[in-house]
Amino acid sequence: MKPSSYLPTIPPPPRPDLQPLPNTRPLTPLAALLPPLIYYFALLLLPPFPSNAHQIPISLLRNLLALTSGLLFFRLPLAYHVPFSIGLTYQLALVGLYGGCRVLDAFFISPYLFSHIPRRVKYHHTPRYHAGPAKGADADSYFSLHFLDSGGEPVTETAVTDQRGPNGWRDRMSWALELELSMRGAGFTWTSADVRHTRETWRPSVRDRVHSILVHVLPVLDVSWVVIRSIYFRYLTHGEGFDSLPFVLQGVLTAALGGFLMSAFSFGYSAFAIMLHPLAPHPLSYSPPLYTTRIWDIVSVRTFWSYGWHRLFSRLFLVYGVWPGEWIERKITGKGPDEDADMGKVFGAFVSSAFVHSFAAHTVTGGWNGAFGEAWFFAENGVAVVIEEMVRRAVLAYRRMQKQRRKQERGKEGDREGLYRWYDGVIGRIWWISVLLYTGRNFARGWVRAGLVREMTGLK
Repeated sequence: MKPSSYLPTIPPPPRPDLQPLPNTRPLTPLAALLPPLIYYFALLLLPPFPSNAHQIPISLLRNLLALTSGLLFFRLPLAYHVPFSIGLTYQLALVGLYGGCRVLDAFFISPYLFSHIPRRVKYHHTPRYHAGPAKGADADSYFSLHFLDSGGEPVTETAVTDQRGPNGWRDRMSWALELELSMRGAGFTWTSADVRHTRETWRPSVRDRVHSILVHVLPVLDVSWVVIRSIYFRYLTHGEGFDSLPFVLQGVLTAALGGFLMSAFSFGYSAFAIMLHPLAPHPLSYSPPLYTTRIWDIVSVRTFWSYGWHRLFSRLFLVYGVWPGEWIERKITGKGPDEDADMGKVFGAFVSSAFVHSFAAHTVTGGWNGAFGEAWFFAENGVAVVIEEMVRRAVLAYRRMQKQRRKQERGKEGDREGLYRWYDGVIGRIWWISVLLYTGRNFARGWVRAGLVREMTGLK
């Protein structure tokens, strides 16, 4: 037997079930490296600059680099695919779309529409019981976060916005690299929303993260993978569609895929944080926890998407979904800029997320036909959020009216019962889990059709 017959090829052979977009070709290292590299060079030229710098030539060069980087990012999924992996082709589409949108936001939308240039945020940690505001810091430029460090000592984190720009080219090179990797939501005033979802958090040590991976993440990842593989091998090996599964098994497969995806994000994020930890105290070493809300504390669909899921892409959905949605609602209803536009906010976020995921799906299904399962999933979840909010307000209004009536009838004795009941949380948990499992079938159906689930099981 020849050695080449049993040694794995580098790169691996193409997958026969991959359905790339027509006229795309295998991804090359140069095509993958150019967009982020040019993006980095453009970030080096972001203001502020010393007063004696030549502003106009720098601005023209920066915008040219940014446009080139953005176009190359958007072109990635439309011109290339990863022949040996459906999952990596799917992720290539997410990277290309996210990167292009990020470049437009950083160099054109934020500076020209909102005059917003990123400012670095510096973190200081002191024992909690002796902590106080940073001397000389403006009251609005810092906030305190209470958490436990690896030794268990309560500490306070004070985050102060640095009003100065980078000091010299060495600092600027570090600044640009930090900003390019700022999906974690820490380190800059302009970034994705803080992945922690809350100001009450902690700073995990390497030991904490390894413990989390071994005790929490890997068991969920392994169990989910075993369930996915078992269902696929028993029912879907010969090309049967997702809808051929019994309804209960559709829900089980959907739950397993969701658990696998959630734990995979956690594993990748924690592994990346561990790799960067030796850089401490450099800001790049600081990565807040990705998930901070326990699943059993979630009581609504909105709570799940606001606090239970990660927020690594939230800046994209904010700029291209939430803000346009709020603007449209205010235009239609005549609301002022200070009034809540909650419905536009919800639908804008879910519509933008629907497009992003459907765009990624269409790159592994050979086109848009069959790529709308993800869109239906997010659209239905947006409707569910609006419905549950309407029901919540109606129930609270009814209970408030009942409480007022009892107070009139019984005096102070009728005022003891609050507006919330012990069973609200039970109903809320049944509701959000049912919604996610039922609508998530659209997601699972698309993944089965595209061959993603088959690839996850290890089959060729």
